[in-house]
Order: sequence, then structure tokens, then C-alpha cells
Amino acid sequence: MAEGAWAVAPPAEDTVAGLLHRLIATSGSLVEAAAGSVSLVDDSRDQYAKLAERGTSCQLGGSFPLDEGVTGQVVARRRPVVLATYGEVRTGHLAAGEAAHSGAVVAVPIWWRGDVVGANVVFACRPRRFTVAEVDELELLTQAAVPDIVRAGVDDPSLTHLLRRRGEDGGVLGSRLSPAAPAGSVGPGRHSPLTRREQETLTLLARGMSNRQMAATLVLSPKTVEKHVAALLHKTGTGSRTAAVMIALDRGWLPRPGGRPTAE
Repeated sequence: MAEGAWAVAPPAEDTVAGLLHRLIATSGSLVEAAAGSVSLVDDSRDQYAKLAERGTSCQLGGSFPLDEGVTGQVVARRRPVVLATYGEVRTGHLAAGEAAHSGAVVAVPIWWRGDVVGANVVFACRPRRFTVAEVDELELLTQAAVPDIVRAGVDDPSLTHLLRRRGEDGGVLGSRLSPAAPAGSVGPGRHSPLTRREQETLTLLARGMSNRQMAATLVLSPKTVEKHVAALLHKTGTGSRTAAVMIALDRGWLPRPGGRPTAE
């Protein structure tokens, strides 16, 4: 549902700014939130830069230390952060009078090659509780958008330094993507270790299907599907279905779906 929403959304301008604004808008629709912002990390300076926002004023364009704001919490914890109000942030960047300041907030990491390279922050602008399912969907949506953002960013000189990671090659993140392969596809240099059945299971897993629904679709027993799911968790080195899908997207093992079947 989440990554499918990204894939079937109306085309946006093929720039980092256009893609980030599309991510914010789609995220807001997904969890019924009124505002959002996206930041990317600059490891070389131990800072992050706020590159896009919608429905609020988060000091767009500014750079901040990695121990500030909700983004700082996401980077430090390497996992989603959910707060009852933005006022819980000790060093936040929203004015106290803003609606986003007093409402609930959820922020999920933007992952690439095993690093947290940014955060997608969503503001409810009202009191509410974000459910575990909503946070999972937001993570999937965000990760599905990452390949497109990286591809666009490596061609933007003003953002190249934000899309580098510390590694042996010191190269730009996007340089590792095969230019001939669609984002999220399995292409040259991105061989999947999954069996055919595991690949089919992964594709259905990404669509939010339960084991019983996957069993019916694949004409397998629920026990067999459980084994395939367990194999996926092992091969991705994860402990949850959502994390397995995110890792598979990151590694190019999961072709991006054009849509989703209707779940019963």
C-alpha cells in the first residue's frame, strides 16, 4: 500500500525538491496529517539540512547539529520517533504558537546502504495517536522514494555533499545504482539471493498481505508461507516484515509494483 502509493502517484518534477515535496504530500495523505518536512544528513559536518516542508515553518534551508530536533532523535536512535506533541523536543525548531508544535508528530529514518541519511517528519497539527500500522506504512513509503531521491540528487551540485556516505570507496550514493535499471528493480550487479517463491512472497509482503492472504494467492499452505517469510527475515538480517521489505527495497531485490491488489 505505501510503496505502491509512491509508485502510482502523479509524476512530479524530476528534481530533489520536487520529489521531496511529493514525499511530504503523499506521507500526509497516507496518515491523514496536515504538515511535514524532510531533512538530509551531512555526515562531513555532523549536521542535517532541512530541504523541504509543507504546512509549517521549520526554518527551511537551515542546517542544524545532529543532536537537535526530531531529525536528531531519528539519527541517534536509528528508528522511528513518535511524540504526543512536538513540545517534547528539547531543542526543536518550531515556534510555540504553530499548530504543528502542539500536535502529534512521527518521524521515520531515510535509509540508504545501511546509513540513516535523513528523516521524513510528519506533523498531525492536532492531538492524536499514530498507530504501529501507520508508522510501518510511512516507513515503507519513505524507503520506496529513496532511490528516486538519490538519482536526482547526485546530479544536483548543491546537494551532492548531502548524498555521500563514509565508506571504502567514498563515492556518491547514487553512483552505485545501475542507470539502466528502474529504481527498486533487480538489475545488473544487484543479484537477489532469493528463490522464486521467496521473491513472490516478498512482493506480496510489500503489498501488506497477511500470511493467509499470501497462501491463497500463491496456492500454498499457510505453513509453507511462514517458512518463506522466515527465510526472508533471515536473508535480510531483520526481525520484522516491515524491515525486511525496507532492506529488500534498499538492495534492489524488490521490483517496484505499479499498484496493489485489493486486500480482502
